[in-house]
Amino acid sequence: MRALQYLLLLLVISVGLAAAVPRQRRQIDLTVSAEHDDNDEETELALEAIAGLWSSADSRTKIDGSASLVHRTHGTQSGSEQDFRMGVRITFDK
Repeated sequence: MRALQYLLLLLVISVGLAAAVPRQRRQIDLTVSAEHDDNDEETELALEAIAGLWSSADSRTKIDGSASLVHRTHGTQSGSEQDFRMGVRITFDK
């Protein structure tokens, strides 16, 4: 769960940094999901954030960022695991 806290902290910091520059409209898509499987005694929690970080004046060049965290718990005896990923996508249009 510590990685989830880091992801939320990163989101708050990025929003704070974005507020320091002249105001621009931004969209952040946040997805939260949970799934439980009784047969495998497995529970999965997922959090994903996708944001448009920057766009050129003519909107032909864009930078998008994403962060995701998946936390899986396998029954009572085998513990849990976490998968944390961050990504950047740069788009150039003609």
